[in-house]
Amino acid sequence: MVDLRCGDCLELMKDISDKSIDMILCDYKNGLSMRKIAIKYHTNHHKISRILTDNGVPIRQPKNTRGLRKYETLEKSRYGNMKNHLRFNVSIDWLCQFDFDMLKMLNEAITNRDNRWDITDEQYVQYIEHFYYDEQFRTVYKRYKTNPCKYLKPSIDHIVPKSKGGTNDLSNLQFLSWFENRCKNDMTQQEWEDIKRNINTYLI
Repeated sequence: MVDLRCGDCLELMKDISDKSIDMILCDYKNGLSMRKIAIKYHTNHHKISRILTDNGVPIRQPKNTRGLRKYETLEKSRYGNMKNHLRFNVSIDWLCQFDFDMLKMLNEAITNRDNRWDITDEQYVQYIEHFYYDEQFRTVYKRYKTNPCKYLKPSIDHIVPKSKGGTNDLSNLQFLSWFENRCKNDMTQQEWEDIKRNINTYLI
């Protein structure tokens, strides 16, 4: 039996006995989301959610949820959220051709907090398309995914350090593990290769 009632939910609920509700469905399309109800009554939607959960009322998001209003699939909404946080002007469809986690890792490598990676949209596209298929990046990435510790995390490195005249050109960039990148420091690649060949000389 369905007991259908129409009206202000907070008023109608006063006449409903405790723990008698099996499910509450918020109609996002018409603006009656849990968040908007919380704002209307000067409370917090997280608090409403906790109360419902504590009383055994399941909360089911309808298909037309916030992320899916604009994007047809949940997966595409993840890329949409990524695009919103990028400082580069690229399309959702372009982003979707890449594995999400690998793309996220490549994006994290060129955050611009210290203005080291002040690059154009075109340079960003070239960077992603180059390193996404780069064998060395994929090797480091797979090792990190197998054992996700910070020492194995992919870290972008200047083959010729910027302190020695190196640039952000793709030909001067490579991915190493975080640990190896820290050890290489401001050495050139040749200097670092010499150290690696004689690594025992530098260890106790």
